[in-house]
Amino acid sequence: MSHQNTPWVLAQMGRAHFEQASYAESEKFFRKMRVQAPSRLEDMEVYSTVLWHLRRETDLSFLAHELVDSAWLSPQAWCALGNAWSLARDHEQALKCFKRATQLDPKFAYAFTLQGHEHVTNEEYDKALTAYRQAISADRRHYNAYYGIGRVQERLGAYDKAYTHFHAAQSINPNNAVLITCIGTVLEKQKQIMPALQAYSKAVDLAPRAAQTRYKKARALLAVGQLDAAQKELMILKDLAPDEATVHFLLGKLYRSMGEKQLSVRHFTIALALDPKIKEAIESFEDDVEMDDSMM
Repeated sequence: MSHQNTPWVLAQMGRAHFEQASYAESEKFFRKMRVQAPSRLEDMEVYSTVLWHLRRETDLSFLAHELVDSAWLSPQAWCALGNAWSLARDHEQALKCFKRATQLDPKFAYAFTLQGHEHVTNEEYDKALTAYRQAISADRRHYNAYYGIGRVQERLGAYDKAYTHFHAAQSINPNNAVLITCIGTVLEKQKQIMPALQAYSKAVDLAPRAAQTRYKKARALLAVGQLDAAQKELMILKDLAPDEATVHFLLGKLYRSMGEKQLSVRHFTIALALDPKIKEAIESFEDDVEMDDSMM
């Protein structure tokens, strides 16, 4: 077996892709790892979260039951089961499982973070903050919990606090495109468009296929009047997300600014065809409704 394919290396690769929100890629590595080392528990909580993001209900429930059958007393098994309940939208059962994981291993920070994410889904922000803080007490370098607190503060409109926590997460995990995008988003919400643009540019360099980030970069370029640069980003974005109405809407706005009336009308028309609700959707999108809301 080449060193490339040892279970440890496969798990690291799975984790690396997970951290950049490349869930489909991450899943391939974890799946290979499971074939080679079916009894390995380490990182299974991450694999289960990857399946949660991919909405793979059957695979997730199969993984959770396998883990619970083989390692009843491991926090990883209960995190996986909690993720399975979460995907099935059974909030209460999910929380019970995550709580069980924290009881089995009070130092297992990720279980507290998953608890926090579950509370966020249910808009229980105080409970979410408590869970994230418990995660940080369990492991000071658990960047996911700082990210979680940042997201809650952002939702509550406390952008300074959100920035502080995203920044703390990024200082632990400096090349994480998701975190850098979050920093850009809160800067943009505070009308700091140039620093936001710098953050988006850095994030796009780190994760060139992240459509949501590139969208934000293109929108920021358009806002500061860098039309050629915005056009370049939107051309790439059109290939990444051809059926995303918001991309065509932004192209429509771009061509309108450039005085290209025909092209402008064409893209507005495509946008409306892809999403007839685009008028309201766009208004809320400008208010930042995410293309893809991600949780780490």
